[in-house]
Amino acid sequence: MRISGVGILDSQEDPSILDATHQTSTKSPSLSLPSELIYLVLDFLSPQDQKTLAAVCKINRQWYFAATPYLYRHPQITSVNYTKFVATIAPSSTHVKPSRFAGLVKRIDLSRIVHDSTPSSIARLLRRTQGSLEEFVAPQATFGYIALVAVGNCKQLRLLNLSLVSQSIALETLFQHIQDLPHLVTLYFPRSSTVDRCKSTFNWPPRLKRFSLAGRIGDSFLINTCLPPTLHELQIAHCPFVKDTSIKYLLNKASHQLTVLSINYHIPCLGFNAFDKVLIICPHLEKLTIAVDYVSAHLFDEENSPSGHPLRWLNLESSGNPGVEKKITPDDVFIAVAEERLSELRVVRASKRLGWEQENSKSMMMDLNELLETRAEEKGETGAGVWNFESEYSCKSEAFRGFLK
Repeated sequence: MRISGVGILDSQEDPSILDATHQTSTKSPSLSLPSELIYLVLDFLSPQDQKTLAAVCKINRQWYFAATPYLYRHPQITSVNYTKFVATIAPSSTHVKPSRFAGLVKRIDLSRIVHDSTPSSIARLLRRTQGSLEEFVAPQATFGYIALVAVGNCKQLRLLNLSLVSQSIALETLFQHIQDLPHLVTLYFPRSSTVDRCKSTFNWPPRLKRFSLAGRIGDSFLINTCLPPTLHELQIAHCPFVKDTSIKYLLNKASHQLTVLSINYHIPCLGFNAFDKVLIICPHLEKLTIAVDYVSAHLFDEENSPSGHPLRWLNLESSGNPGVEKKITPDDVFIAVAEERLSELRVVRASKRLGWEQENSKSMMMDLNELLETRAEEKGETGAGVWNFESEYSCKSEAFRGFLK
């Protein structure tokens, strides 16, 4: 018998994890340890290591009760085990038949589910786990109004990711159900979000810190909306109708609070150098992710990169369109750092589409890497340098990952 994760067995004829655990534990030799030691061992296991956690549950009764909360905390849900997971967490459409595992679930990630779910099954999962759920990633399809209503009842929710949702969601309806979530700090808009032209102001969740803007919104939303004062990370991508003037207007309003900013592909209304002055507009940025489609080498000129700017992490993305790879070179960044205008910069990540690894740019990239490492060593810091990476256009951007401390 082999358990594949979140208590779901590989073969259809196998029993549930609870039955399997009882059958196995009766045959296992007694292994009694202080509960404190068991919890210390379990703390070393990654929540993603579902197979190991499921195996630990079968050692004996003591390990089972200790490891079960770890197993169900961040379950890995796929099209293979989705139906069984729903049956385990929500065995009935009402609360008449409760599940002892529902209150253990902290994260539900349905990003790998396409057509295996239904709006009603998603709503059932959310209703059963609403007392403990802290993170929810919606699937691409079958996320309907009933599921959105259920999201509004998850009062412990800290992260809501709707970036994959393909159905059109009216922002008025979305804000109506999330505005009272007291602990929500991270919100990803759906790429298909729409806004009523007559409605441009909304009540934001009170503790929102990170926000990813996407969808068929217009300039009026950016101009009229008032971002919450708690917000300090903003990402803008996949907005086909917004112009650079409205984005700059929004950034100017929030310039005093933004420390992390991402302006990424695809925003077709932006010009080739629309955000050369982004460091002037946002003087407190510590991390910037930007597609080189919307900036030029003038981003690093003296008038655009003020002395003493606190920028520490720079991600240069690229769409791969012809000519984009020649817009910014490692020397452009090197000069700004050497002249003490970006003296705090420690990490530069450049898309491989920029060609910095090619023979004509490789020596410049090595010089920049040496300069960043030297500056870091002078201040007793580590982790500085230059890296190349494969470009990925997703709302799950690097902008929302932890940056260099």
